[in-house]
Amino acid sequence: MKLTDSIRNLRDVLSDYDVFCHAAEQIAWIDIEERHESFSGKQPLGIYLNGYEFPGEYMRKNRIEAYVRGVLSSIAFYEEWEKDFWNISLPERKYCLEKGRALYGSYAIPRDLRLVERDWNYLRKEIGFFAGEDAVLDSEWKQYLQRFENAEVIETGGWDSADYEYLAVKNDSMLLVSCGYWD
Repeated sequence: MKLTDSIRNLRDVLSDYDVFCHAAEQIAWIDIEERHESFSGKQPLGIYLNGYEFPGEYMRKNRIEAYVRGVLSSIAFYEEWEKDFWNISLPERKYCLEKGRALYGSYAIPRDLRLVERDWNYLRKEIGFFAGEDAVLDSEWKQYLQRFENAEVIETGGWDSADYEYLAVKNDSMLLVSCGYWD
C-alpha cells in the first residue's frame, strides 16, 4: 500500500486523539532502529529529525501503526524515557493515554492538519533551510537522508502557520520531520 493511499486513515489518526489512542493501545512493540537529531542553526529557525527503520515488510503492511510507533518513540526520546516504555500491558497503555492526554496529544495531533503530498526534493530543501544552509550533518545522517531519495512525502501539518511537520517513507524507513520558526 502506498503512503498516499493511507491518507484517509492517516487523517483519522492525526485529527482524532481517540483514534490515535486505539492504534497506540493495539500496537505490537517491535524492535526498531532509531535516529534523532535537532538543529537550530540560525534563530528562530529550528528542526527535529526523527528516523526509524523497521524490520522486513512491516512498513508496507502497517503504515499507520508504523507512524504511531514513530510518534511514541519520539515522545520517549524528547521526554527522556526508556526506549521500551510502551512495552506494557493494554490496561497500562489505556491508563497512560487517558491520564497523559495533554502530553501525548501534543505530540500526536497537530492543530493545523494539512495532509499535502510533497516530493523528496521539496522536503530535502526544507531540511536544508531549517537546519541552516551552513549546517553540516554528520556522515551518518547524510547517508540516512540519501536513502530517502524518491521517498513518498506528506506534509502532515503543524502547530500554526509557521510550523511544518512531514512524514517521509521509503521501503523500511520512515522519517518524521518537525521544523519551523520557533522563538
